[in-house]
Order: sequence, then structure tokens, then C-alpha cells
Amino acid sequence: MQQFRKLNKGKMPVRPFYQPKQKGLDVKSILVVDDDFAMRRGMALMLQGEGYEVFEAGDGRQALQALGENPVDLVILDLFLPGRDGIEIAQEIGAGSFHAKILLLTAYGDHARAKEAQQIFQENYLEKISLERTLPEKVREILKA
Repeated sequence: MQQFRKLNKGKMPVRPFYQPKQKGLDVKSILVVDDDFAMRRGMALMLQGEGYEVFEAGDGRQALQALGENPVDLVILDLFLPGRDGIEIAQEIGAGSFHAKILLLTAYGDHARAKEAQQIFQENYLEKISLERTLPEKVREILKA
């Protein structure tokens, strides 16, 4: 939380997650991992509006820390993150005791690493250009499976 206090100039810390509107129901939780703050917050708000409990992380280290503190049903990972990329983080999530499904995103569909990710993740892969119209539907599809 220290980093949020610095950004907010000593005022009340910004909460890095969103609570579902209806408590007590079987609400699915999602961790959104993207180093682009505006993209991450936009996805978080969109998914929160769909009724999900949403957590945010800006890189792989924060994502793994958040998963240790808040088990989630789905992790939405940007492919190109600072430090380790989304494929490496996804492999670490799969190798650990986390029981989350993974959706991998990229803005660079023609990049060699993106093509590799598309082969690995097949159905659980989206390009960011289509997020606004496809993300909620894709999330529902993954969480039902």
C-alpha cells in the first residue's frame, strides 16, 4: 500500500481492487495484470460492472503476491510485462498451488512471442484491439468451463 500513498500525496490510499456489488452470492474473482495503468483500470472497471470481484497488479511480482493473498478464479495477464513476461508468469501460476484459469492478452499479435503464446493458450488468448467487445463474453466462457 506504500506505493499508493506516494502516488496520492499522503491522502487516503487508493484501494487497488473493486468489491462486487452483491455480497453473499457466489461471486467470481479476477486478477487483472497489466503494466499499462489505464488499460488495467479500464478492464477492472468493465469487469466490476459485470459483477466480478476484481484485483489489479502492474507486473508479475505483484501478481504472484496478490495471488498469495487473494485466491482468484481467473488471471488476465498481459503478455509483455516488465521483468518476466506473461507466459513465464502463467507457467509459474500453473506450477504453484494456485488454481486459477488464465487468459493471456497482447497488443502485438504479429510479434513472435505473441504467436508462441497463441499456440500455447489457444482459446484463452485475446488481442487487446478487440477487448471492449469480447472481454466480458470471453471471461464468462472461461469461468463456465
